[in-house]
Amino acid sequence: MQIWKTMSAVGAVLCGSIGHPAHGQDIQSVAALEQQLQSFLGKDQGALDGASYAIDQRLRLKKCPAPPVFEKRNDGVVLIRCVPLNWRISVPLARKGQSRDRTSYTQMMVKRGQPVLLVAQKNGFLVSRQMQADRNGRLGDIIPVRATRKSHPILAEIVGHGRVALPSF
Repeated sequence: MQIWKTMSAVGAVLCGSIGHPAHGQDIQSVAALEQQLQSFLGKDQGALDGASYAIDQRLRLKKCPAPPVFEKRNDGVVLIRCVPLNWRISVPLARKGQSRDRTSYTQMMVKRGQPVLLVAQKNGFLVSRQMQADRNGRLGDIIPVRATRKSHPILAEIVGHGRVALPSF
């Protein structure tokens, strides 16, 4: 009987320590990721071809055992990936042609559930389709949109009121 009490006490201690990082040592620093992103891009946040917004400070990512990989995708998005742990963050870039007016960035352009027009344009060829927004968003935000409730979401960049475009097309 004494053995079972001892083993249950040891088990409780072990289970209590699982899932709780010791003083943040197992959490990836978002501030460090932002600094690495800024040096990768060579631009300040908000500058042309720099990050549009700061990385969300509420993120609690497990610390990457290898250096995170930074990958620029078609001048619209930078992916920050941790290959060993299989997490990634998408960071939209400030692009040429976007209004630099502060009010346009703070004004909500798309609301969740709202029908939006998805536009894909390349070499004078334009395709558009009616979609539904899965999230609220402002100008320049990248949000998931889908054709029907059961279809898989597609990431699209908000380019105006009720209009989204494929960022890497």
